[in-house]
Amino acid sequence: MSVKVMSYVWDIPSFKGSDKLVMLCLADHADDRGLCWPSIDTIARKSGVSPTTVKSTLKKLEAAGWLFKKNQFKKADTGRLVRSNNQYQLPVMLLKKKADEQTDFEQSNFVCSKVERSKLEQTKQPEGVGQIPTGGRSESGHKPPIDPPIEPSSKDLAPSEPLEAEPALFDIPLNRKGLFHGVTQPDIDRYSDLFGAVNVRAELKKMIAWCDANPRKRKTKQGIEKFIQGWLGREQDKGRYLPPQQGDASVDTQDEVTVIQREVALLESSINSENQRMLYLIDAKRPQHEVEPSKRKIADLSAKRRELLERVANLEAV
Repeated sequence: MSVKVMSYVWDIPSFKGSDKLVMLCLADHADDRGLCWPSIDTIARKSGVSPTTVKSTLKKLEAAGWLFKKNQFKKADTGRLVRSNNQYQLPVMLLKKKADEQTDFEQSNFVCSKVERSKLEQTKQPEGVGQIPTGGRSESGHKPPIDPPIEPSSKDLAPSEPLEAEPALFDIPLNRKGLFHGVTQPDIDRYSDLFGAVNVRAELKKMIAWCDANPRKRKTKQGIEKFIQGWLGREQDKGRYLPPQQGDASVDTQDEVTVIQREVALLESSINSENQRMLYLIDAKRPQHEVEPSKRKIADLSAKRRELLERVANLEAV
């Protein structure tokens, strides 16, 4: 269980109802990197909602970018590969960012309320107003209000002009002529957190080029998010490591170690899946030329894993 991830989920107000229950259950099973693999029945039992609701909630959370799902397989007694519990990756950095934003908002409101209360305490009540004579009743028969009226703060009033929307940095063509799906900087940050081993900006350019070259295969407005995450997920599964994208500020060593460790975990999952596939081919007495690609892939992934572990050791030694 990751207390850190659970605290982030608790502090995000946009999680409500079954969304929050399912996210808390995943966080309860996750490590500090956000990796977990509970079954649907386990999530349903712990969250108190039906398995059908769990499945629909997981699908909704995945579409919104709050988790990344990877299918896993295991070898059955018959020797065939069957579906196992899915692996879920929670975007820890994104959860932390949203939780911190809520904390800052609450602290700001607390400071504002203290200022308003101080102003009210400094306001002197006019002489004679609201005073109660010895008889215990107001002579005019008017009952003064218990609390003085509070003028709404200018910060609470609706702005006269709508806030400016985030500009789209990439426009992916949709299936209807002239329509595009805009990808903003917050979207890029979210994808980078979900797919730490992928150069998101480069892949978005490839998606646009693919849509331009395949106009009949362009996606709908409802399906474009699944298309983007599917594309980035396949790139992640290739096991290639790319350094984290950086702006003007450099990423400290601990953040880089965290990113690499996440990539190592994904490599280990890929190695395990490929190993199960190879065992299935061997048990099925498939020809050697069908088994060899799995052996080569496992060797390549293992080499990349060793390389990343050495990199972590070097960073931690600094």
